[in-house]
Amino acid sequence: MVSKNAAPRLAALAVLGYALGFVASPARAQVSFYSAPPPADFGGGLGNPTTIPTSLSEAEAPAPDENATGSAAPSGGSSDGKSSLGTGLFSKLPIDFTFAVREGFDDNLFTTKNNTDSSFYTNWAAGAYYTFGTPRLQLQTSLGGGITYYYTRPGDKVDFNGNYSLSAVYLATPRLTLSINSTTAYLSQPDTNIVGGTNRQDGDYMYSNTVLTGSYQWSQKFSTVTSYNFNVIYYMDSNLNQNQGRIEQTIGQSARWLLLPKTTVVAEYRANPVTYFDADLNVFNNFFLVGFDQVFNPRFTWSARGGMQVGFDQNPDDGDSVYVGPYGESTLTYQFGRSSSISWMMRYGTEASGLNNVTQRQTFRTGLSLAHAFTRRISMTLGVNYQANYYDQNNVISSYYENVFDVAVGASYQINRHWSLSTGYQFTADVAPQAEYREYTRNVVYIGANLAF
Repeated sequence: MVSKNAAPRLAALAVLGYALGFVASPARAQVSFYSAPPPADFGGGLGNPTTIPTSLSEAEAPAPDENATGSAAPSGGSSDGKSSLGTGLFSKLPIDFTFAVREGFDDNLFTTKNNTDSSFYTNWAAGAYYTFGTPRLQLQTSLGGGITYYYTRPGDKVDFNGNYSLSAVYLATPRLTLSINSTTAYLSQPDTNIVGGTNRQDGDYMYSNTVLTGSYQWSQKFSTVTSYNFNVIYYMDSNLNQNQGRIEQTIGQSARWLLLPKTTVVAEYRANPVTYFDADLNVFNNFFLVGFDQVFNPRFTWSARGGMQVGFDQNPDDGDSVYVGPYGESTLTYQFGRSSSISWMMRYGTEASGLNNVTQRQTFRTGLSLAHAFTRRISMTLGVNYQANYYDQNNVISSYYENVFDVAVGASYQINRHWSLSTGYQFTADVAPQAEYREYTRNVVYIGANLAF
């Protein structure tokens, strides 16, 4: 039998997983290459489902003092006995600062197949990180930026980047949980992990993604989740932005039933209008999905959705058309240590093509993300991502397949509380035998020093 608190607790786990879905994407290796790394404990509070209270009475109760009896720290807490809820989780200084300097080498600056340009570079970056918590509200936000100077790059030798993120979960009532997860970035390098984003050097661009979620627990077993996702890509190059700049919105409504104590079945509908700033490539997608959220234990979860996608497409050359096809997504996450986790993501569906006058492409994505601390001083990250793209637009292009591989590995050595050394390597390859002009390989490597306080 399901305990009295089981259903609200699982609902809290579900809304947290939905709210942090953008974070659970494959490793965003580009960000760590060109911005200051966050503090080691940043993200631990919101990322640990056990920190969500399941009722107002539980939220308002004082956290027990585990160390008073000499027991170990609770799951989601720290080894010094601080509770994972309330202000006791956070340091006396509410804001953490990090600074980084890197020396690196990029062997294909413009992601071209032939006549490639390479250069050594120096990157300076800084970031500020703020974490706040009360029994009912948990919030984390960060602001960062960096400058990269390429010594021998033709033309403009300086790149700028900046990013801001905000994540918060609020227990409004015993039944209602609200959350926001937002990321906005000014980027100069392609990021293959952005759905519908560019996988080649197209100059500077703005990317923003915000998810608002509300979860309501109607009964012990039945709950609903309402979400709104706002996504925008804006390219600084006016010609490129006229063809590829766009706003995507997704309104989602799901009904959830606690079938077993740790298994929730889900029926979901999503409406997804895609509006281009200038190009006549607008799309209105509809998703009819079923799936499940499985909580094996607080460290091991699996979320999956599958069903049908119906899209109404516009195209200036091919005219209006209707796309009907399958859609699926899956995220498997396992935390196998206090500072070690692994996640595996898969997605199949359509997304923006990234080509002029081509409305959409069909894309299969899968990615493995690993973070592991070997010791208190030595840690590593690994991101392995693959996407298979299929392009086809009558009266515009001949159909072809494209395969994109992206592997990023990083390592860090903590010298002391404030100083650390880091190194990283990234390999990207675009393979398209039927469209060889799109093919390229790229290697980026760096070594750097970081200061945090």
